[in-house]
Amino acid sequence: LQYLLSNWDDITVGACRGSTDTTEQVVATNGVGCDKAPLKVQEYVGYKSINDPLFKAEKLMMRAVPLLPPDVAVDDYVELVNLWAEKAQMSSLNAYTSSWGEANPNGGQTKVAAFLDDARFDVEESADVLRKILACLDLPTKSA
Repeated sequence: LQYLLSNWDDITVGACRGSTDTTEQVVATNGVGCDKAPLKVQEYVGYKSINDPLFKAEKLMMRAVPLLPPDVAVDDYVELVNLWAEKAQMSSLNAYTSSWGEANPNGGQTKVAAFLDDARFDVEESADVLRKILACLDLPTKSA
């Protein structure tokens, strides 16, 4: 998640109009701009494929309850896990909604950008919750 947040614009930029390659041309040369690729967010939060590293991570987190140190309240940990699931789901939902922003009535690139901003906010919050969960389990965290 830290990688996603640190490289948000590079990851969420899609194909530039007139280009079929999303990796070679990051800035449009035709002056029109690049489309966004909000569904890439779903890969990072585990909502795109069963092969995503965070796919159903909350289930694994719940199975880790017996590993909690004695000074960590189980209820507080479970609340964090539930919050993680909520934030991850909201970031996925906002990314999905963003992908349809132009197709909806009164939609457009501004709607796409607005929902993508909401998704980024949710990813930031889910990363913070995940950091707290790792701290509860005395697991190391990697900074961005």
